[in-house]
Amino acid sequence: MIKKALLTFLFLFQIFLPHVFAQYNSSLFSFSANYNYTTTSKLFINPNSPDPILSSTYLELDDIGSYSFEFRYRISEPLIIGIIGEYINKINTNAPISLGGIRLDMKEGFRVFPVELTIYYLLPFSTSQFKFLMGGGGGIYIGNEIRSIREASINNVSKKIGYGIQVAVGMDYLVTEYFAVRGQMRFRDPEFQMKSSYNVKSIEYQGRTINLPSNPFDTKVNIDGITFSIGAVFIF
Repeated sequence: MIKKALLTFLFLFQIFLPHVFAQYNSSLFSFSANYNYTTTSKLFINPNSPDPILSSTYLELDDIGSYSFEFRYRISEPLIIGIIGEYINKINTNAPISLGGIRLDMKEGFRVFPVELTIYYLLPFSTSQFKFLMGGGGGIYIGNEIRSIREASINNVSKKIGYGIQVAVGMDYLVTEYFAVRGQMRFRDPEFQMKSSYNVKSIEYQGRTINLPSNPFDTKVNIDGITFSIGAVFIF
């Protein structure tokens, strides 16, 4: 049964493949501007702690909106290479922290610049208007932690560039020969670490002086959610 299904697929693939790719017109390049929504991420407060409970404690930062641009080049009839630049900025304005026995609210989050390279494959059941693609590749992720407690904020002392792999599935709807609307879904799981320190030694709260940690501290971000994208595509 499996062998028969495979032979049938190969037969249909050979019949429809030239027709489908011939419909993709002669354009080699495209540029898209996209809005993205990522479902979840985690900010680990003490990732290098020897205590397993502390090292696994994290702040959930969900419902992340971001913007990206992608440039694609068709390297052959079925294969397209794309490079994506993205900007993500996510902050929780009411994250709790305990200092000197006092519970305070702080702004806590991260800013990251992903750059991802993807190889796409144009699926054979695409039509002249609907182009279905799947692909995969890798990315680098450069980020900073964002934190402020009243008048205090942090400076990033150092950071490690994160690496990761990602896969994507998507569809382009060609409105005209030179313009399309794109929907895409990406699966990725990058991590990147940062070392930061406070820019002041203490803060004032309700008439009390609260000392802040003087030594640099480590944090880690894991963007583990699914990313949904919608964009406008210019074909040339």
